[in-house]
Amino acid sequence: MKKISIVSAIILITVVIINSCGSLSVKLSEEGTGFTPAQAYLIKGKHTNSPMRVLQSDNMEDSLFLREICSPVDPVADKNLLMTLISRMQATVTDSLTAGVGIAAPQVGISKRVILVQRFDKEGEPFEAYLNPAITHYSKMKQDCREGCLSVPGIRGTTKNRSYAIYVEYNDMDNNQKGELIEGYTAVIFQHEIDHLNGILFFDHLR
Repeated sequence: MKKISIVSAIILITVVIINSCGSLSVKLSEEGTGFTPAQAYLIKGKHTNSPMRVLQSDNMEDSLFLREICSPVDPVADKNLLMTLISRMQATVTDSLTAGVGIAAPQVGISKRVILVQRFDKEGEPFEAYLNPAITHYSKMKQDCREGCLSVPGIRGTTKNRSYAIYVEYNDMDNNQKGELIEGYTAVIFQHEIDHLNGILFFDHLR
């Protein structure tokens, strides 16, 4: 009887998780995806290839913004602005003053589901953009990782609850749905940046 109860519980939990993921997908698809005039103005800036200001958690206004849940982006309708945003995000994360291994759109004041990740698991370790990314599977195996953040000055810490492997689903620039298994340190970067899209900062995992 105990074995049957445990199996039943596992099935129930799995169904709840699947239903929750399905609800999230529906919710995201029903929301607006266009850039607002204020976002467009910020993205264009004075120089379309220049770094953007990185929001800081020790600034009250910035901190409130960083805690917002971002809305999805439409890679077809907003392609020109989106390409400019990605270009400026890369200029920001590779700038000597704000260098990092990943960055999310809310960190530069744009509440959209866009991240840029350095792929240490690929030849040349390129930065790649991911639109509307969502982690659909987490491995039970965890890894310790020393983390910091461009938006969290003066704080670093070792997170112990990052999954070693994750499966990420996202849209490409042609709005095609993609999926990929990511492992190791690169998986931590994805988890860190996708957290930003949901208003979560890395030090939340240290508590």
